[in-house]
Amino acid sequence: MWMLIAALAVPLVLLLGLRRVREGEAACLSRFGRPAGTLRPGLHWLLPGEMIARRVSLLGRQFDLTPRRVTAGAHMARVGGRVFYQVLDAERALVKGDGIEARVQDAVLTQLTGLLPQLVELTPAERNDCLKADLRTRLRDDGILLTRLELAIKTNHAP
Repeated sequence: MWMLIAALAVPLVLLLGLRRVREGEAACLSRFGRPAGTLRPGLHWLLPGEMIARRVSLLGRQFDLTPRRVTAGAHMARVGGRVFYQVLDAERALVKGDGIEARVQDAVLTQLTGLLPQLVELTPAERNDCLKADLRTRLRDDGILLTRLELAIKTNHAP
C-alpha cells in the first residue's frame, strides 16, 4: 500500500515543482523568502520552499515620463516625454528591491537635475544626446541599457 502511495506521490511532487521561464524573460528565484539567484529561459525544477518571486522582461521596454517641473539653482525646466530601455543583465537589475522602471525614472530625473545648468545652452537634440550618454553610463552598473530618450525639455531661469 505504501509503495502505491509513494509511486503516485513522487511524480506528482516532481510535476508540481516544474516552472517555465519564457523566452525573452528572466526570473528571480526565492528560497524560503530570500533571493537565491536568477533563472534563465527554459524549464526548471524547483525544490519545495523555492518559488519564482519576480519576472523581468529582457525585451525592450518604454514608459512615458509625465510632465513635471525640475529645478536646479536658478534654472527651471518643464520635462516630459518617453524613455526606452532594455534589461541586459537580469541578475544585476533584480538585485535592488525597487522596480526597474522606477529606478530608470529616478535616474533620468536625478541626471536631469544635475545637468540642468549646462542643458540651458544646448539645442533640444543636443540635450537628449547629452542626457542619454550620461544615463547609459549610470544605468550600465544596474544591468540596464538606455536605448532611446525622447524628452521635451523647456528651460528658463527661475525668478
